[in-house]
Amino acid sequence: MKSVATGVKLHTDRILIVDDSPEILSVTEAILSSAGYETIAYTDGNIALQIMELLPPDLIVLDINMPHIDGFEMTKRIRGNPTWDLTPILLFTALDSSQAAYGLECGADDLLGKPIGIEELLGKVSLLLHSRYRQQLRAGSGLGIRL
Repeated sequence: MKSVATGVKLHTDRILIVDDSPEILSVTEAILSSAGYETIAYTDGNIALQIMELLPPDLIVLDINMPHIDGFEMTKRIRGNPTWDLTPILLFTALDSSQAAYGLECGADDLLGKPIGIEELLGKVSLLLHSRYRQQLRAGSGLGIRL
């Protein structure tokens, strides 16, 4: 995020990535890190939920099909916590449109199909982060700036 007045970057956006596939996790993390984002990556949704308490993300990227806790359930839990109600969620999916629509009903902000396209991923991440900051400003909650 950049300061409107100075154009200087105030902090690096932190993105939590959760996918049970180490290969997809690694590729996604590399794409987002090379674009200048701070990334936290986990293959287990339950651990990721615990980490969110310690390292609150600015955006969450979730796979839908995961063992133990799937992306749908994780999205519901995130949306059920008022601390994270403005945190955008991007769901990765290789599922059909009805299951993807269910992801949106659970509270996801957007979907991204697999295989992942680099430009589409970066575009959606940028758009969702911008939207989050706009919502925070409207809500009067500030930007939650980390120094």
